[in-house]
Amino acid sequence: MYLQKIMRKLCLTITIISILCAGCSHSHPTFTTEIISRGDIEVYCTATGTVNPLTTVLVGTQVSGRIKTILVDYNSRVVSGQLIAEIDPAPFEAQLEQARANLLSAQAALAKAQASLKDAARDWERKKALYREGVVGKSELDKEETNLAVARSQVGVAEAQVVQAQAAFTLAETNLHYTKIVAPVDGIVISRNVDVGQTVAATFQTPT
Repeated sequence: MYLQKIMRKLCLTITIISILCAGCSHSHPTFTTEIISRGDIEVYCTATGTVNPLTTVLVGTQVSGRIKTILVDYNSRVVSGQLIAEIDPAPFEAQLEQARANLLSAQAALAKAQASLKDAARDWERKKALYREGVVGKSELDKEETNLAVARSQVGVAEAQVVQAQAAFTLAETNLHYTKIVAPVDGIVISRNVDVGQTVAATFQTPT
């Protein structure tokens, strides 16, 4: 009987101690804080496949010459109108200067022909008046008429030469402009078929 009481006290003591220990072991929860900020949500998708261009433009040169500069290479991104290569402009600059000189010469020849025509017309009018007065004969009047016709013809030839020289000058200007090869559209260079120093002919491809 006495032993049973001791055991009950012992069990009660152990139970109380266990409860107290359990209560002492319970700690306060910990929290991690973070400052809220606004940002973009990034989502990535990985896939495999073949990338095909929507439009492929073959860029060529409209004049023949030696490649002086190439400003882009494979995989370069370009925009419309961007300079991508240049042909040596020296020969085309010389052609332009020659065409300018020819044009000035043709214009001077036209001015001289027009002045001669005025003189011939004035001489013909004077001889015609003298012929009416009976001072000169018909042969002299005919001679002045011939001179007038020749002067008119020379003016026509000079005018045609001016037109021709102007066309040659315009062509030389255009060819000089074509030495600068520019991108016709926005895009990415996918191939380059020429190198600096290479001589190319019109319509040959430069960067694509």
